[in-house]
Amino acid sequence: GVEVDEAVLRARLRELMDETPDLGYRAAHAALQGEERFRGVGVKRVQKSLRGIRDGAADPAAEWRPPPPPGSAVGGCPPASGGFRELTLERPDTAAKFGMMIATDPSAPFGGHAVTEVREGGVVAAWNRQRPAEAVQIGDVIVAVNGRDTFDGMMGEFRDSLACALRIVRQPVLTEDASEGAREQAAWEARKARVTAALIPGLKQIVEKEFGEGAGDRIGRVEEMYRRVGRSDVYEEDTPLGKRYSPGYIAGLSPVRPFHSTKDRSWCAELRTSWKAIRKELHGSLDESLWTGGAYQASNEAYGKDWKIMGVLTEDKWQDEQRFKVTTSAIKKLQGMVPFEAFFARMPPRTKIAPHSDNLSYILTSHLALDLEEGACSITVGTEEKYWKEGEMLILDTTFIHSTKNESARPRYILVLRFWHPGLTPEERRAIHVSHMILAGAAKK
Repeated sequence: GVEVDEAVLRARLRELMDETPDLGYRAAHAALQGEERFRGVGVKRVQKSLRGIRDGAADPAAEWRPPPPPGSAVGGCPPASGGFRELTLERPDTAAKFGMMIATDPSAPFGGHAVTEVREGGVVAAWNRQRPAEAVQIGDVIVAVNGRDTFDGMMGEFRDSLACALRIVRQPVLTEDASEGAREQAAWEARKARVTAALIPGLKQIVEKEFGEGAGDRIGRVEEMYRRVGRSDVYEEDTPLGKRYSPGYIAGLSPVRPFHSTKDRSWCAELRTSWKAIRKELHGSLDESLWTGGAYQASNEAYGKDWKIMGVLTEDKWQDEQRFKVTTSAIKKLQGMVPFEAFFARMPPRTKIAPHSDNLSYILTSHLALDLEEGACSITVGTEEKYWKEGEMLILDTTFIHSTKNESARPRYILVLRFWHPGLTPEERRAIHVSHMILAGAAKK
């Protein structure tokens, strides 16, 4: 094909950025592939051009050079406390998580943002295992990511970029705390492996006791899942319908598709009959103090920091049956579905939730749209996008990488009802349910 001039490419990218200010390079590349003159433009060139626009690069014709090899560090040996160093981390695609949380508030005296958590299974944890002398530790301060030195800029790079060049400083005052944090995390990982190994015999005994002799032999899929968990082995799959990412993976659950039919489930029609009463109950509970970031607030910061929930059924407990009398009653009456959790979800105007997975293949998610501007609020699961309509429901498999957007000038409110996959046997469901309680207790010890 004909080589596209860089100035022409950047002009078109600026037009796309005017429409979507926080446009990611993959979304930009996808948009360009729909235009004949840009079909020959590669994704890496789009990434480099977008970065040049945002960083104000003066030379649009500068030759793009590939990043250092995966996991390579710029500058050689690790610095002493208080010194700066640079390293570059790579991932194969945006579904693979860097697995590092940083504080939202700047750190003195260097600015930047301190590392607050490093999660097993992520790119940073893999780097730390391979290069313990150069490990990124809790308490280290990230001064810049690909040249971006603001929190939003850094998070944007972590969200959208395949390669992130980090500029890091280690402050002496934080060294002891960082070491303690690293020891605690290592201790938990070792404990997790021990707990998951010991978990399986215990689950078999419980299932045998509740379901009868031989029932323990019917939870083989649960056993295999926890063997993977103990190895920190994440199930990943690239399908024609999109990428799946599932640390908590039960094999053989079907159908495997981003969206499931609501027509196949009579309880969806039943729940829809109460949607206006549920919306009215929601409108009576819009006090800001009732909304939280949920049980996974820390991880939510990475892909949807403004997203908030108001719990109806969480952690196996109906949260406020008086306040949510209508909603609770409507869910309890549903037949043919076993609820896992339920909550109202609020998405502020003109916001997006970045692509991510909810990790568990044995839980499906339904949405009942309550209050939103139709045609301006959508969810993309895998390769398929659907728009919410008030009073209508969607069922989705959130192991597919998914993202949402609210392009309207008002908040979007939905009722989220997560439920156990009907492909599970009662024995499997009980085993997983008990395991959740055991692992939650172990994590707190």
